[in-house]
Amino acid sequence: MKVVLAYDGSDYSKKAVFFALRFLKKEDEIHLVTVIREAPKSPEQVIIDSEEKAKRSIDEIKSELEGYNVKEKILESNDVADSLIGYCKEIGCDLIVTGSRGLTGLKKVILGSVSSALVSKSPYPVLVVK
Repeated sequence: MKVVLAYDGSDYSKKAVFFALRFLKKEDEIHLVTVIREAPKSPEQVIIDSEEKAKRSIDEIKSELEGYNVKEKILESNDVADSLIGYCKEIGCDLIVTGSRGLTGLKKVILGSVSSALVSKSPYPVLVVK
């Protein structure tokens, strides 16, 4: 199975990685993907504005993925969801795993803009981890 783990270094994306490791097998192909230079869509959103920061962010979680078949990819785009979907088309992925960015307001929780866009636009299955 080819799985794209959308990773931005936030607590939400870390939770998504740890959750995915509960069902992924060592032989699965894991693509740890970070998108840089995205315009902010909410104050809570983590923005990675340089390849150097993205690499450091990936390096922080990489030790947790030791022993797995991991490929790292840093993409540059102003639209994270479209960029991730495009990458999935390139590699023929089976699943996208992303963290949610639950924003609370008026006593309701909505998905973050990136996870929401992935769910609505992606032709691939999307697992959103809360």
